Amino acid sequence: MIVEAGGLLFVRLSRLAGAQGRIRTLEVTTEPPEDALDYQRFETKGFLLFLQPGLRPPHELHVDVVGWIRRRVAAFWNGCAFVA
Repeated sequence: MIVEAGGLLFVRLSRLAGAQGRIRTLEVTTEPPEDALDYQRFETKGFLLFLQPGLRPPHELHVDVVGWIRRRVAAFWNGCAFVA
């Protein structure tokens, strides 16, 4: 799905969420954001991964296709759908 969309995947943190504001979810897109040139670039098997500027790379970033009706790409940071 990533390759069909151009072979680029951009991962960034959402705005703060949660009662204490300490949990942030991941936003994933195959469309380059306005500040795409500032993103950290990583070559992976089959596509290029870009992480939001200033993010410490995770030990593992799992990418999967989710959704039954509206299929989309999702990323899991060190096995979680959020970054604490």
